[in-house]
Amino acid sequence: MRNYVLTLLTCLFLLSVGSATAVAQTSEPQKALIEQKLGFIDSLQVLNGTEDGKVQIAEVEQFIADKQAEYDTRRVNLERQTEQFEAQQRTLNAQTRLEMQRKIEEDDRVLRRFQEDTQVEIERRRTAILAGLSEQIQVIIDEFALEQQLGMIFLRDESQIYVDPALDFTQDIIRIYNQRYPVTE
Repeated sequence: MRNYVLTLLTCLFLLSVGSATAVAQTSEPQKALIEQKLGFIDSLQVLNGTEDGKVQIAEVEQFIADKQAEYDTRRVNLERQTEQFEAQQRTLNAQTRLEMQRKIEEDDRVLRRFQEDTQVEIERRRTAILAGLSEQIQVIIDEFALEQQLGMIFLRDESQIYVDPALDFTQDIIRIYNQRYPVTE
């Protein structure tokens, strides 16, 4: 019986030492995580705040404005054709009426295709801007995090109810980007 009690006490002692070691080991990473400095960056603000981003976004906006003007002109011409057809269709012979209908349908298809192609091109240009800038911005963020000894940087969005302004490094990233990649005209 004495051996049984001694064995039981030994096992309990070893278990308690092992548990204490495990708790100590798991609490160290948790302490390190708690002691890490955090940061936040608003990616849209960075994109729109850099001089390079502003220039590239303005180019895309000009492209959009030009294409919108072209679309509007084509749409007005199509509307005129349609109005003219509707006004004249009773007096036209069957062959002319059929030709005008086909022309209007073809112009309508061309206009829709123009709109679709333009939208694809706009998205392609926006993606190219984002890809080009984000690669450079990521390098700056990585360097900045090391310099500031930040453990993590999160992208700021509406899901954060409150972020201490001292943890928002958006303007720092914009400033560094503009210094590193000045816009030359």
